[in-house]
Amino acid sequence: MSEMTSLKVPKHVRDTIMRSARAEGLTAAEFLQRVTEEHARHQRFAAVRRAYADSGRDSDYDELTAAWDEASEDGLADA
Repeated sequence: MSEMTSLKVPKHVRDTIMRSARAEGLTAAEFLQRVTEEHARHQRFAAVRRAYADSGRDSDYDELTAAWDEASEDGLADA
């Protein structure tokens, strides 16, 4: 079993956590674990989106995909 500790939060926050946990059939600890994992996942995806946005476009990729798009419309599917 994990070592336990206390976390001081305002009562309205505790009540919100408890209501949300109960609605999902979880303990408060399980609910908080899920929320923190989802937050961490959201942060990772945001970092990936920023990295893609900062990397700029790859002209070779654009040319290659345009060529494939053109080739896919060559009418050979009807043959």
